[in-house]
Amino acid sequence: MANYLISCSNPEKHYITVRIQTTINKQSSINFQLPSWRPGRYELANYAQNIKEFHAYNEKNEILPSKKITKDCWEINCADSQEIILIYSYYACQLDAGASYYDDKQLYVNPVNCLGYFEGQIEDKCQLKLSIPNNYKIASALVFDKNNEAIAQNFHQLADSPFIASDTLMHEEYKIESFNFHIWIQGKANPNWAKIIQDFTKFSQAQINIYGELPCKEYHFLFQLPNHKFYHGVEHLDSTVICLGPGYRLMDKDIYAEFLGVSSHELFHSWNIKSIRPIEMFPYDYTKENYSNLGYVAEGVTTYYGDLMLLRSGVFTFEEYALEFCKTYQKHMQMFGRNYMDLAQSSFDTWLDGYKPGVPDRKISMYFKGMIVALMTDISLFRDTKNQYGLDEIMRLLYLKFAKAHKGYTEQDYLDLVSGIAQRNYNTFFKDFIWGVEPLEAYLEACLDYIGCQINEVFSHELYESKFGFKIKEENTKCVVVQIAPESPADKNTLMLNDEIIAINGMQCEKNNLNDLLRFHGDQISLSIFRSKELIEVNLKAGTERFFPNYILSKKSNANHLQKENFEIWSKNKFEA
Repeated sequence: MANYLISCSNPEKHYITVRIQTTINKQSSINFQLPSWRPGRYELANYAQNIKEFHAYNEKNEILPSKKITKDCWEINCADSQEIILIYSYYACQLDAGASYYDDKQLYVNPVNCLGYFEGQIEDKCQLKLSIPNNYKIASALVFDKNNEAIAQNFHQLADSPFIASDTLMHEEYKIESFNFHIWIQGKANPNWAKIIQDFTKFSQAQINIYGELPCKEYHFLFQLPNHKFYHGVEHLDSTVICLGPGYRLMDKDIYAEFLGVSSHELFHSWNIKSIRPIEMFPYDYTKENYSNLGYVAEGVTTYYGDLMLLRSGVFTFEEYALEFCKTYQKHMQMFGRNYMDLAQSSFDTWLDGYKPGVPDRKISMYFKGMIVALMTDISLFRDTKNQYGLDEIMRLLYLKFAKAHKGYTEQDYLDLVSGIAQRNYNTFFKDFIWGVEPLEAYLEACLDYIGCQINEVFSHELYESKFGFKIKEENTKCVVVQIAPESPADKNTLMLNDEIIAINGMQCEKNNLNDLLRFHGDQISLSIFRSKELIEVNLKAGTERFFPNYILSKKSNANHLQKENFEIWSKNKFEA
């Protein structure tokens, strides 16, 4: 069993000290591996860049020679030694849902960042001990005793068990059947606990209803609520860390909607990706990319269910659900890479550039398109089975046939389950919308019509978007071009990304006045632009076509009895247009 000790002092420096001890069998050398990435984020993270002063010792406190053989793997020469003790410092200065952070208020650690494993011992039990102030409470799915010690069954569980230690933690809990849920909050907030517990109980119950059980006996929501705008969540089997802000606005309608949405999403991951896992990630290989085409199930389906569970449970009204759906739909429709990259490829390529803007019009998001395709799959199944089965049944079967059998599933397994439940071949559906780039608008429209709903385009109020086809971001007082719609006036007249617009028809463009100037000058304009520190002029003329539309999902006022019935079976809500 490997023994891990995390201690810390000098919070202003943000360094924590890690000590790892294990016994060995007098072998000549052994490798120590730090993870290269963390499950839940499908990109390499290079955590080793945060380590300094790495030293290895034997049981006699003699220094053992060590050297790196990869960027995050150390080979330790340990001939004739019975024990190895590693000591190093880790820089914990990133406060988000997947990193580690230490200051005078808290010790927050994702072990997958800063703890590693010895070769051949990844399945061995691990003991974790924290050296922290006596008045600190510990929020974690790991069970810590009065000595601040916990046991993980193997490194996988240790890596999957984040914790927050602090004397300012807030804590409440609720129970559903035999399953216990904990909510921990770190940060400045005034939570309305009665409302939070009521809403969390509702959406948690809705998710348990699909699978019949929680994959664990206890589940912990760990919230970091900073004082600034932030949104990030990371899933674990029996916990999640969610970083959301500003915390002092937690109960305001917009922040609270995000609070509910991300919490429902991350809880659904306890089944989908932490239990139901692609075969390529069963088990996880922490040393390299774990490529899979199935991100559209792991993340797309979860994105779909996160908000659907809030609707089904009555936490969200249909209007609130529709608003969140349209936010995601609009993000997808404004990714012009949808004409070139398919959904399965976007899942695979997440390891390449899935979490950064990337080059123009190259890619799509497995989260955004995956959510839309999940809805299409769900409603298609209802239609094919005369409302007997939807996507719930697929997820339940994935859980029973694969997660409960401790094995991963393949893309063919997923296709076979969908086709089997529908009693028809879904190859064409997959070929068009998952393995191909067929536009999905018409199919989506038919699915929404089945449940008496429709999605409509409305013009953006931003004239530079709707009439001229470009988007901007404001950097201090600057207006910088960040996206251009294909075949728009901006595209045809060679406006370029990163152009800084400084004037329109000779009038200075300042922060927040771009739309007003366009309204004043009409459809034909001359833009004065700084491009690579050079002043140039670009002439644009608006046509009749509109770009970057917004979308509204609504119930049809003329929906018939069958459509209303379909809606109620799908949403578990009354239609009530």
